[in-house]
Amino acid sequence: MNQTDIYRKAIQRTFVELYSVLAEAVHVAWTSEAITVHCAGRTFTRKTASEDNEFVSEDEDPVTVTLTDDECYHLERSVLTTTSSDSEKAVDSF
Repeated sequence: MNQTDIYRKAIQRTFVELYSVLAEAVHVAWTSEAITVHCAGRTFTRKTASEDNEFVSEDEDPVTVTLTDDECYHLERSVLTTTSSDSEKAVDSF
């Protein structure tokens, strides 16, 4: 599982729990500038350059996405795997 998938699942889980909807009802879209979530007739946005994990909406309180221990573990493994693969590629290219 890559980093984007891990974050997408964490975002979906958070909104599913908060709004009591199915995961399929939480739509997450990434652009170079922002992550947008559509859920329960509401739209939330988080700027990609933002340091926090808050998704804001004009009509609702901010929603903070917090990774579970399992998601953190998989994210760390994903980063290590990516770094390791990049190092191997660099070594193989010599």
